Amino acid sequence: MSRISFSAYRMVNYPFSWAIGLGDLGFDGWEIVSEGRQKITPESLPEIRGIIGSMGLDITVHGPFSDLNPASLVDPIWNETIRQIEQCVELSADFTDVVVIHPGVLSPLASQMPDRAWERNVEALKVLAVHAQEHGVRLCLENMPDMKKLLCRTAEELFGMVEAVGMDSLGTTFDAGHAHTTKNIPGYLKEKDRISHVHIHDNNGAADQHLAIGDGTVDWDLVLGTLKGYEGILVIEGRNLEEGKRSLQYLKEWSAPSH
Repeated sequence: MSRISFSAYRMVNYPFSWAIGLGDLGFDGWEIVSEGRQKITPESLPEIRGIIGSMGLDITVHGPFSDLNPASLVDPIWNETIRQIEQCVELSADFTDVVVIHPGVLSPLASQMPDRAWERNVEALKVLAVHAQEHGVRLCLENMPDMKKLLCRTAEELFGMVEAVGMDSLGTTFDAGHAHTTKNIPGYLKEKDRISHVHIHDNNGAADQHLAIGDGTVDWDLVLGTLKGYEGILVIEGRNLEEGKRSLQYLKEWSAPSH
């Protein structure tokens, strides 16, 4: 079984200190979500470094995404999106080599010009990939759940966008829960060699619920069985620590010799 990390977007308005005990719970890593009170800033950096130094865990980072849009056709929004992600890369480069990022959203204007929005997203990723390469970080573009205005809801879109950028410093994050809402898990798994990073959580197939693993309808035998041999980190994206612990226990039981 790969190394198992934990991340909890729904806890971003709590102090960082909740993560200190992750190692004691059996996790191998922590994915910091750079949002809310856990946003990685020059002011928060000393506290983050202090906590990381006491943990001894693998650290990855989920870059900021609220109100940001790399597919925006409005220059100030597009520029600020790039600035925010570049800052996250710069501030976290000394403790991680993976920063997860989201693709863009089709605004009312972009919905009328989806091809142009796609081009803008690719253009933004090219700028960001160069910046990430300069800082020794790999950006991992994440597939999105089944929400009409979001880009990269299919494997073809996700891998196609990364191909359009064509830089080693841009990889992919396969989010199994997101893929389940689009009934699209096999499409990603058949390209497993192109997956750089993995998020795992469960849902009922209709909404992005971030349930504990085993509490929804994701075919985990398919997902985990296909990902055998994957050498990266599996990040449990839970709603709270209790569900994170249950997800970790599910993975440990699944990886027992019978599998």
